This record gives sequence, C-alpha cells and structure tokens, in this order.
Amino acid sequence: MNILTLLDMAVSGFGERTAFGSIGSGLTYAELLDRASRAGNSFTGAGSERVSFLDISSPALPVALFGAAYAGQPFVPLNYRLADNDLVALAERTTPASVVTGADQAPRLAAVPGLTLIDRDQFLADTASGDGLEPMSWSMDPEDIAVLLYTSGTTGAPKAAVLRHKNLVGYILGSVEFMGAGEDEATLVSVPPYHIAGLAAILSSVYAGRRIVQLPNFDA
Repeated sequence: MNILTLLDMAVSGFGERTAFGSIGSGLTYAELLDRASRAGNSFTGAGSERVSFLDISSPALPVALFGAAYAGQPFVPLNYRLADNDLVALAERTTPASVVTGADQAPRLAAVPGLTLIDRDQFLADTASGDGLEPMSWSMDPEDIAVLLYTSGTTGAPKAAVLRHKNLVGYILGSVEFMGAGEDEATLVSVPPYHIAGLAAILSSVYAGRRIVQLPNFDA
C-alpha cells in the first residue's frame, strides 16, 4: 500500500486529464507520475533519508510528495513562516534530507549540515526531462511512513505526526469515489504545503480526478 497507488490508478483511468494548473497547459496525471519517478531517482541518488519541502505551493509540491513515495522516504513539509531559529531547529531534526525549496528560502537553511538543497525551478526543469532514467518501482509496505507533519508547537516544541501510507490510502479509499469528479471540475487549494488540508486535497483530488488550482501564497 502506497500513496503512489492512488496516482497510478488515476493514470490508468484518466491519465491525460489535467491534474494541476490550467487545462491545456497544466500538469497531467501521466506527466505527474513520470516526474515523480524522476524525482524519486534524484532523491535516492542524493543519499537522503527524507524529502523536505520549504516553499509556497506550486507544481513542485505534488512532484516532491509522490517522488518521496517513489524513493521510500518520508515527506516532511516545513513551515516557511517560522522564525529562522525555529526553522533551523526543525530542519536539523530532519537530516539527512533533500530539501526542495524556493530561491528566497534556501539561504535560511544553507548552514544546516546534512541537507541537500534543491532549487524549486531547477527541480521542475530536471523532472520534466527523463533522459537516461529507468522507471522506478515503489515499496508496498503499508507500515512505511508517507508523511512526517510537524505540529504548530503551541504547547511546546513541534512534534512530528507520523502518517503512514496505510493511513492515507485507507482514508482516501474510504471517503472518496474513484473518478468521481467531472473533467470540468476543479478545486482551489489556498492552504500552505505544511498544512494537512493541502496534502489531503492533493490525494483526494488525484483519486477523484479533480483538477487542482494552487494559490501559491494566501494573503488576506
């Protein structure tokens, strides 16, 4: 059991539908699976044990999430709104890790040992081209950790909530109808990548075939 199973089913059922972004120019389900495989190769080659994400929402988010699943590494989104000291403390607990991040956030983690910083734009460019890379297989161990999600730390230091593949896949299979969304349906995701609602929206929308439009950074 692996969250990639949800994406693989989507590709089998409606692979050419747009999964993220605008119809006609966005990322299809088939393209997302291909990119995730390339990302998984990259994470494995980096020698990391986790895949972290420090950035606003973009197509890099689902590619990194499913790429981590390909590599058999927990996905660890970090809160970019934290103060520098608090962010560094969480990043140190995440090492050794590959970190997909925007150019504006990367300097905040540059001094943390054990992190391989991957520029978001370069990450998207690299995963768009699969020259020389063989498709990866993925683990089906339901006990594998899919996501480590840090709490807000309101009563102490943030704690990492453990979400296993069996937890996430079971939730989706029990609550979402496969191919239940029409091709003209879309959902706007405005929550940041480190919020559980955003990750749940990705998984449920992929399984239902509902296109996601990402609001990069909500500002009231």
